[in-house]
Amino acid sequence: MRKYLLKRLLVAIPSLLIASVIVFSLSRVIPGDVVELMLQDNAYARDLDELRVKLGLDKPMHVQYFVWLGKVLRGDLGQSLWTGRPVVQELLYRLPVTLEFGAVAIFFAVLLGIPVGVISATRQDTAKDYVARSAAILGLSVPGFWLATLAIVLPAVYWGWSPPIRFTTFAEDPWAHLAQFLLPGFLLGLASGAAIMRLTRAQLLEVVRQDYVRTAWSKGLAERAVVLKHSLRNAIIPVVTILGIQIAQVLSATVVFETIFGLPGVSSFLFEAINQRDYPVVQGVNLVIVTIVVTINLVVDMLYALIDPRIRY
Repeated sequence: MRKYLLKRLLVAIPSLLIASVIVFSLSRVIPGDVVELMLQDNAYARDLDELRVKLGLDKPMHVQYFVWLGKVLRGDLGQSLWTGRPVVQELLYRLPVTLEFGAVAIFFAVLLGIPVGVISATRQDTAKDYVARSAAILGLSVPGFWLATLAIVLPAVYWGWSPPIRFTTFAEDPWAHLAQFLLPGFLLGLASGAAIMRLTRAQLLEVVRQDYVRTAWSKGLAERAVVLKHSLRNAIIPVVTILGIQIAQVLSATVVFETIFGLPGVSSFLFEAINQRDYPVVQGVNLVIVTIVVTINLVVDMLYALIDPRIRY
C-alpha cells in the first residue's frame, strides 16, 4: 500500500511542474496589455516602460517563470497588479467559499446519483428505471446556468421571493451561511449526479450478471445483501473514477454560479482577474485549482486500493 501511494505521489510531482508551465504561459497569451490597461490612454511610452520594469514584465518569459516558480516554492503567489494585495491573502478568504460550494454540489450529486442508479439497475425496464434514465438525460442536457437563472427569476415573478444574493459568513449566521449554498449546490450537482447515476446503473447491471452474484442469489441471500455487499462494491470502482472527474468539473463550473448567486469565491475572483489581465492572480488561482485536482486524483487512487486490494499489486 505504501509503495503504491509513493509511486502515485512521484507521478504527481512532474504533473504539477508541467501544469505550472502551462498556467504561466496561458496567462501571458491573454489578449491585451495589463500595463496599458492600468495607465489607460493618457500615458507616454516612457511611463509604460517604467511600469513594466517596476512590475517585472520587461524580463524574458523564461526568466519571469523561474522567478515566479521560486516564489511559489516559498509559498508566495505574488501580489495583485491592481490592488497590491497578496494573492495568498485573497485565496484564504475566497477558497473556502468555493470548496464549501463544491462540497455541497458533490454531496447532492452522490446523494442523487448512486441510490437512483442502484434502484434503476435493480428495477431494470420498469417504470422506475424509465423515469430515472429520463431524468438523467434531462439533467445532462439542460445547462446549469439556465436552471440557476430560472431559480432566481421564476420565484421572484410568481411568488415575490428570490434566493439571497448577499453573502453571509458563518460567524454572522451559521444556518443562513449553510442555506445560501443549498440551492446553487443542488443545481450545480444535478449534471454530475446524472452522470454518476448512468454509470452506476451500467456497472451494476454488468456486475449482477457475474457468476459469483448468481451464486449469492442461489444461496438464498436477501436482495439487500446481494446488491450492496456483493455487487455494489465492485461496481463502484469506475464510479469513483468519474467522481474524481466530476469534482474537477464542478470546480470549473462554479464561476457561473458564483456570479449568479453573488458568492465571493475563487472562480468569480479569477473571472475578474482575467478581465483585468492580472497575471499573478490568474497564475496563482489556476495553480491552486490544478493542485486541488491532482490531490483529488491521489485520493481517488487511495480509494481504489481500499475498495479493491488487488489494485495495490
